[in-house]
Amino acid sequence: MHRIRTWLQAWWPGSEAGREIVETLLWTRVGLLLAGWVALALLPWQYLSPTFNTSSSPWILMWVRWDGIWYTQIAQHGYWTQALAFFPLYPLLIAAGHLVFRLGYDASAVFVANVSLLLFVFTLYYLVRETFDDTLARRAVWLALIFPSAFFLSAAYTESLFLWLSTATFLALKRRRFVAAGIFGMLATLTRNEGLFLALAFFVVYYQHFGWRWRWKILGVLPIGLGLAAFMTYQWIDFGTPLAFMQAQAYWGRHITWPVLGFFWAVRTIWNGSPLQPSAVLSMIDLLAAISAGLLWVYGLKHRLPWDWLVYWAVLWLVDVSAPVASGESPLLSMSRLVLVIFPMFVTLAMLAERESWRRFLGFVLPMLQVVFFVTFATWHWIA
Repeated sequence: MHRIRTWLQAWWPGSEAGREIVETLLWTRVGLLLAGWVALALLPWQYLSPTFNTSSSPWILMWVRWDGIWYTQIAQHGYWTQALAFFPLYPLLIAAGHLVFRLGYDASAVFVANVSLLLFVFTLYYLVRETFDDTLARRAVWLALIFPSAFFLSAAYTESLFLWLSTATFLALKRRRFVAAGIFGMLATLTRNEGLFLALAFFVVYYQHFGWRWRWKILGVLPIGLGLAAFMTYQWIDFGTPLAFMQAQAYWGRHITWPVLGFFWAVRTIWNGSPLQPSAVLSMIDLLAAISAGLLWVYGLKHRLPWDWLVYWAVLWLVDVSAPVASGESPLLSMSRLVLVIFPMFVTLAMLAERESWRRFLGFVLPMLQVVFFVTFATWHWIA
């Protein structure tokens, strides 16, 4: 018990900060639950079939939409060709929750996501506090929880798990624990393919400490690549090619191209559509998310975010805008959700919110947008 108490005291950020973080987390989730319950009770759903609504509980049902169905099906039945676009760690944890806690697959998916969210907010707090200060760290957590697409952090999606593992990687790098950083990076890579870019942050931090000199700590980067290699080996054995996960992306129409094309196609879709046409509205949301993430990167550069954060952010953003969907409703498909995993963005927003006017604006607009987006999501209408 003494060891457990000591560990909790080391993990808990202090009574005031810890209480503030937990209260913010709870109140934002309660607000979303109430909004989702009202939406399911009063608003029309796009899909009513039991095939799409696999849980009998509305409190679970509202969180399992779109990709969430894919993850729970993988956890229950294993992979098929198109499902290889979804990396394995989250489905494995869903299956583990089902076996260990006897939860339904949907409930297990929501449980894993919310435990990951709890771990993420505290890891983000520590990372920002050790890099800047306590006030900025609390504000960054607040903004992460009220961000318009932050409801995905509680949904049956990988965002919260990936954010926890990626921020844990950066926190380990900050503390010069290179082996731990490699292990967290490996788990992040097994969650989403973007985890591989954590290797770039690893090399930046290593260079800052050791330059071009050889140290055994450089070997800590190897697990990050091994996570992807393990998944590719599985695909090679069972599906005949180690690149099946890339081929599966074609199912959603994604193809790597010049970054500017996605922006051009989005503007064209908006220009050619009516103001209330779904494709035009979605394109506006995704285009605004992409532009905002880019502008905030510039703001972060100006305010001297750590270089490992900036390099990681730039590569994530560039890859996301370089894989548009030419024939979809929104060329920059899901951009409002994809930028959610760029954790330094919340820090730059927190810096921006040091001004009272910005803090009031963001504190009003962001949660209002999140409620609207979540109601759209819960009733089976596409948002990200």
